[in-house]
Amino acid sequence: MITNRALEEVSSSRTVRLSNRLVKVIGPIFRWMLKLCPGLRARLAGTVAARSGALFRLMEKKQFSEAFERALDGVTYCETHRFFFGIQNMYWWVFMECAARSASELRDSERQQVLARAGAPPEPGGLYEARCLEMFSRWRWRAGSADEAIELARRAVMADATWPQAHIILAWYGLVTGKFDPLPRLREALRVSPGSLGEIRANAEFAGFPALIAALEQQNRT
Repeated sequence: MITNRALEEVSSSRTVRLSNRLVKVIGPIFRWMLKLCPGLRARLAGTVAARSGALFRLMEKKQFSEAFERALDGVTYCETHRFFFGIQNMYWWVFMECAARSASELRDSERQQVLARAGAPPEPGGLYEARCLEMFSRWRWRAGSADEAIELARRAVMADATWPQAHIILAWYGLVTGKFDPLPRLREALRVSPGSLGEIRANAEFAGFPALIAALEQQNRT
């Protein structure tokens, strides 16, 4: 299960930096080899890595309808195939997050499909699950279901307590509904990620409460 903290630690490691440099060197050579071997290219196109790469390219181009279909196809692929070390479960959440992101740009029918598929995950998804739940929470909030939105935000925090955005959205719900004190949630966001103070300051709702911001700034200085 991948958490936000683990991902940040890995991305800042020397090994990853060296790997990124190596990919820049090997990548052009590998693409040249694929052009010479169309059979190999066809075989690789069906792998989970190739499927996710094609999906990410569609999303970068904002082709959300195509990305949505590709993402759900990836979810099905992970449910019907087994990989080394059970990595299909991680990819299941990667595809599910992409499906949710794409559905956010589409219609309610696509969002309902995502909610139905996400109801039976193969295992906890850490950061990817938290991101999905945060999106589901926003959908329910826009639909006028505040209690459901809050519950989904709480589940996002439990899925990955090291991801500051889950704490921030839960605090925002507390602030605008008055159902609970947002300050403890915001303090936790700063504890796991001090850099999130800038995002909190930029939020118009939070900015209307200078005492709240002052309390957070004091914590950030200590």
